[in-house]
Amino acid sequence: MTGTSRRATRALVIGESLIDVIVTEGAEGETVREMPGGSPMNTAIGLARQGVDVAFITELGADQRADTIEQRLVAEGVDVYTAPRAGRTSTAEARIATNGAADYSFDLSWNLGEVPLPRGDADVVHFGSLGAALQPGSETVDALVERYASTATVTFDPNIRARVDRDPDAARLRVDRHAARSDIVKASDEDIAWLNADEPIDAVIDRWIEGGTAIVVVTLAEAGMVIATAQHRARLSGRPVPIADTVGGGDAVTAGLIAALGTLGMLGAEHRDALRALDEATLRRVGAWAQRTAEITVMRPGAEPPTSLEMLERRAPDAPA
Repeated sequence: MTGTSRRATRALVIGESLIDVIVTEGAEGETVREMPGGSPMNTAIGLARQGVDVAFITELGADQRADTIEQRLVAEGVDVYTAPRAGRTSTAEARIATNGAADYSFDLSWNLGEVPLPRGDADVVHFGSLGAALQPGSETVDALVERYASTATVTFDPNIRARVDRDPDAARLRVDRHAARSDIVKASDEDIAWLNADEPIDAVIDRWIEGGTAIVVVTLAEAGMVIATAQHRARLSGRPVPIADTVGGGDAVTAGLIAALGTLGMLGAEHRDALRALDEATLRRVGAWAQRTAEITVMRPGAEPPTSLEMLERRAPDAPA
């Protein structure tokens, strides 16, 4: 499929960056390594690796760990916007089980402060995860999303962390509010189960679409994903791949989804009606591209999403060209 856009997609990502302290269980005990991470940061890097022009608004501490984060972002070609650095860098401990699944605990704060903004408009603004949940920074995130929504497609990933979001009722109200403000919502089945324990996935999809969301994507781990609009609901089966760990897998789906829609020239506020009217075949092809982005990511340790070249070399048969 040939895209109609002749320039790079311009994306603005807003949210936390932190250090993932990855503890891996093995036959000879535990190994510990530190890597820059955070869901929005992973998404920003995933987008940059697929040729998207990315600006990232985040908070950085005044320590060596923040130096590591900034160096990683700059090396990936991500433009970083942050208030003067202060305090210490947030961390997330990810304990990796023998099956590759990650269990997280956090030591973090979130206060964006007075952040300089990139010049010009964006085609898409992405937010979510801890940055959309934690005060006081979440208020700034909401204000920034509102500022850019008049010209940009808005994408949202709740990326629920139960050890941080301890009140499911309050979290559900917040997520529903953010979903109603977003053109695209990507959530995992685990997110939905925690937020809506007694509500089936299809009912949650219906509710978000009725609330104003154009496209809802729900990832189902090895079972695949659902990608839905008001008119179509496509279910993509999972493909077995060797899993190194699942760190950054959901963020890779988000990056692949945005990159695919950008290739098709479907991003920007002027395309909101067109997003709602996407046919099922296009939904499947966009979903397949996002799914393949995640598959390559989880085959490698840490959040290491694929480049555009890797995607083309290892493209699934039904992914967009």
